[in-house]
Amino acid sequence: MSRIVTFTNLFPSATLPTHGLFVFERMRRVAAASGLPWSVVAPVPNVVWPLRTAAYRTWAKVAARETWQGVEVVHPRYRHWPGLSLRRQATAMANGARAVVAALAARERIVLDAHYLWPDGVAASLLAKELGVPFTMTARGTDLNVIASDPVVGAAIAQAAAHAHACGAVSSALGDRFAQVTGLPRARILDVRNGVDLQRFAPGDAAAARRSLGLPATGRIVLGVGRLVSGKGFRLAAQAMASLPAGTTLVLVGDGLERAAITAAWPATRFLGALPPDGVATACRAADVLVLPSEREGWPNVVTEALACGLPVVATRVGGIPQILGDPVPPFLGAMIAPGDGKALAAALRTVLAHDADRTAVRAFAQRYGWDEPVATLCAVFRAALAEVA
Repeated sequence: MSRIVTFTNLFPSATLPTHGLFVFERMRRVAAASGLPWSVVAPVPNVVWPLRTAAYRTWAKVAARETWQGVEVVHPRYRHWPGLSLRRQATAMANGARAVVAALAARERIVLDAHYLWPDGVAASLLAKELGVPFTMTARGTDLNVIASDPVVGAAIAQAAAHAHACGAVSSALGDRFAQVTGLPRARILDVRNGVDLQRFAPGDAAAARRSLGLPATGRIVLGVGRLVSGKGFRLAAQAMASLPAGTTLVLVGDGLERAAITAAWPATRFLGALPPDGVATACRAADVLVLPSEREGWPNVVTEALACGLPVVATRVGGIPQILGDPVPPFLGAMIAPGDGKALAAALRTVLAHDADRTAVRAFAQRYGWDEPVATLCAVFRAALAEVA
């Protein structure tokens, strides 16, 4: 028997049902298409009580073992010291997960499927070397764009990547960065984008969507979806609202520390909190434009989800966004601006909101981003990896 074992801290649980949902959505499709059994090892940071913030107190409630949407998930603990142990985190994660992964490897042939390069990917490489199993590494954004800038972390990622069966990135821009950080030939980095669920994310009744979310029945709606943190740029979007047509509402899906600053910039902002995927799809149907003024991105799923709902997008020219929208952007899809340019953001939003979107055309464009292509690529990768240990 052979098995894919996804190894990542980015995975949903009963306690954190939307955390890392994008990994679940990808790998459940790969498991189904490949016919290979699939398990998940999702390590959880164990922080001593005096240092536990609210987030770490929530992590502490995650079950040691559970079944999530039909897949077996184990959550081994590893010691973590917030703000103090970044460079030691991969070793700590490997130590915490060793017994669980070793038991899986003893039972049958496995390939470790690591998402997020640090600490997850490097920890997976340490365990793979000890156990003599193949592993893959997938870069998703901040792991390369921010964390890998630490020289010790960057060197560890490079060493791990050199021994991986396959290295992947969710956008071409991130693949370029992967090669730069590791020194690997660019051809060694697979571009394996995320897909979008074209059934869940589809155009629908905008009036009904607004009613279900308690949003205004009239006027334009500018929608933002993501963590409310400075890097997402939603405060800039709030500042742009003053120059938009009267009656325009800013609606944000997500939570985070920037909520107070966003409220100060535009007190009329409507906050819907974190929503499950079906709720995000409803919000997209209710809105007139998606705004994503991020400072950096990997492959922002919300952009393809919005497009699949027929919703035009105004976003920054970072990460995989130009790959998704095209550069230049076809006008019916929306617009791209430079990060941090509030005047350009306001102007782009005014232009998009001045016309009714051609939702049929936007939806037709988005259909190229279904799951078939990336799933086929990943199935081939895992079959080849498991053939090495046959």
